[in-house]
Amino acid sequence: MPPMPRCVRRSIGLIAVLAATVSIGGSSALAWSNHSLMTWPAVAQMPEIAGRDVRAEPLAEFLMREAQPLEAALEAEERWARSQVSSYPARPDNLRFRRPGAGGGDGDAGIVAAFLQAIRVNRSMPLGLFLQRRPGVAVPPGRLLDWQAVAIRKNLLDDIDGAFERLDRGQMVAAADVVATASNEPDFGLDLGLWQDNGTPEAALYGFGPQPFGNPAIDYSSQAPFHMGFYHESRILYAAAPSLSRCYPEARIHLFLTLARFAFDRGHSYWGWRFAGWAAHYVQDLSQPYHSRALPGVSVARTLWVSLTDMAGWSDARRDAIALVTNRHIVLENYQSRHMAAAFRRSDWADPLLSALADVSGDPSLWRLGPSSVRDAVAGPSADAADALDALLRVSFPDRYVADPAVVLDDTRSLDLERVAAELPAVRRGVLEAAVADRLRQLGRDTRALIRTAVSGDGVPPHEAGVAGVAVKE
Repeated sequence: MPPMPRCVRRSIGLIAVLAATVSIGGSSALAWSNHSLMTWPAVAQMPEIAGRDVRAEPLAEFLMREAQPLEAALEAEERWARSQVSSYPARPDNLRFRRPGAGGGDGDAGIVAAFLQAIRVNRSMPLGLFLQRRPGVAVPPGRLLDWQAVAIRKNLLDDIDGAFERLDRGQMVAAADVVATASNEPDFGLDLGLWQDNGTPEAALYGFGPQPFGNPAIDYSSQAPFHMGFYHESRILYAAAPSLSRCYPEARIHLFLTLARFAFDRGHSYWGWRFAGWAAHYVQDLSQPYHSRALPGVSVARTLWVSLTDMAGWSDARRDAIALVTNRHIVLENYQSRHMAAAFRRSDWADPLLSALADVSGDPSLWRLGPSSVRDAVAGPSADAADALDALLRVSFPDRYVADPAVVLDDTRSLDLERVAAELPAVRRGVLEAAVADRLRQLGRDTRALIRTAVSGDGVPPHEAGVAGVAVKE
């Protein structure tokens, strides 16, 4: 094959840079800001959850009681990941979980640290006992927690609607509240600083290799390869930016479903629901079009044009493309979260977004997660909807938010785009609500499919084969 012309090589290289930068730009906002707001209406009426109370249990207590069988379950999970997840960075063998007295850490802190490094998440996560309350629900006096008690992110760029309540060991709590709270937890720092170029203790220990895309120097950027799944891009984009294929939400979903099944089977319902909530987070992320497509609204032809102008010395087009896609990502999530929080405060269960999440009419199309569910049934429709939703955002909000590349939507705590959308003509506002509701309707279906998989596991013991039918890269 003759060598590729220099101009083509440079163009492809610039496509790679553009794709990698845009794909992470919008993650300064929490994907589908505040997952708990979406999980509550999605699961509240499920027979598997409704009316169930569970006893809050410290993580160290769960680990101490189940250390020996958990050691075997996690080894089986690692074997599954190495054999089934394409380009999976194998866990160093010295990080395997070991029960106390078998070379593992002694005491509560030691066994928790051993567990967190065995599953390769950030070891600084507090993981205490708490609930996130819905907007409009007050926390009892003396039990309010600041967000720093549950998160390690340097900052949360969007307000967390719903206060955090401290729980006591043995306190009975609603399973629906446990899973909804836990579905938000991975965005609090579970996946921060794990790549070898992140400059953290975990970076040097975990063996994940260099961060595939995004800026390794920005803390929130480091979580993106676990929360984004670019499974439906064009061949030219994969050729230009092969690092986009190094994304691992499937591995996280399978791991936390395995842990949920293990906890349920061993009689630890609180941790069964909490691990299920963690798994739900990554499934929900993939329903967000800006997490399943690297460049929504930017065609391959447009990307080539941007690259060529950049080669000619005009970098404005590249900078503008990054700014616009990033801002639209943030606009979508700000509108969605503000709209839903306001509906919760009004107890407006007929609101289009809340009712879409509770709509079970599409559940038969994905009753449980199957071998290709995460890629095909979850990420596929999300990727398909990306361009149209991006275009709709451009005509629904003022240009300063969606069409002005000079504007940087960074700190959005004072931004309320639900109020802006409320000023739209009724027809246009209805079209916007319907488009976002369509995405949330799928998210509700996918969340319930995950919960059914966590509860039943299709009868396959997690210590033998992980969770049957959970996404396997094909």
